[in-house]
Amino acid sequence: MNPALVVIPGLIFGLGVALIIAALTPSQPRLSAALDRIGTTTVTEDTFYANTFENRIGSAVLRRFSDNPALRIPTSDLRLIGMSVNRYLYQKVLSAGLGLIAPMSIGVVFQALGLTAFYIPALLGIPLAVGAWFLPNLLVRDQAKEARDEFSRAVTVYMELVGAERISGASPSTALDNAAQVGRSWPFVRIRQTLTEARYAGVAPWDALEQLAHEINVPDLGEIAQVIRLSGEQGASVYETLRARGQNLRDRLMNDEKTEANKETTKMFIPMSLTGVMFMIILATPFLLDVFF
Repeated sequence: MNPALVVIPGLIFGLGVALIIAALTPSQPRLSAALDRIGTTTVTEDTFYANTFENRIGSAVLRRFSDNPALRIPTSDLRLIGMSVNRYLYQKVLSAGLGLIAPMSIGVVFQALGLTAFYIPALLGIPLAVGAWFLPNLLVRDQAKEARDEFSRAVTVYMELVGAERISGASPSTALDNAAQVGRSWPFVRIRQTLTEARYAGVAPWDALEQLAHEINVPDLGEIAQVIRLSGEQGASVYETLRARGQNLRDRLMNDEKTEANKETTKMFIPMSLTGVMFMIILATPFLLDVFF
């Protein structure tokens, strides 16, 4: 037996433990970050959870690898689904750690049962950890896609409501507020929160909605903001414009759903074909046995 094959898994495990300890060890803050916070009164979400293990792991990863181009954080997707950056990074570290340690644990069990040496499954830890590191990226991307589609469907309704408020004589800001009070789904709640924050901050509601559309990457919401800004600044009629854009958005979403349904149907062609072939083989088996045997 090659001694290196026994030592390598132990070194990998020790390296993982050392990285975790190094991440949890407090480090000197960067002077640039401290200077940026001078005079800032905004309290972030992470401040309230600074003492949690999850937040310490995420902060440590962000602090040490924020300048690394390999660490790309999907900010707009995280803001859309309401997940903090620290939680996202913690899930990546947890997934990679489980991918690294799980093969070692399985190897120990196999060796205890006399099936194989523990280092053989343990060698799969590194590629499995690398793959598990990118698993949260896929999960966040899928969740954000579903949330973005749902938000766009809510925007179509919001367009109609805003147009109805405007044609009844409401001012642009009042139309945006009243239309947002109708819905109870989470996109409407998000819009109401944005409008409330803008009202207390003294920001124009259409500017706040446009900023929200940019942050969560939902350009359909930005179209409402642009139309309402035009009506607020120039007094233009927006009812027909909003109805037309809402109809176009509904048609686009319907076409996207049809395209997605066609893709799913195409994916089912191969399993259905294989099922038919297996059924024909089962029917032909007795006849072939009689002929050849």
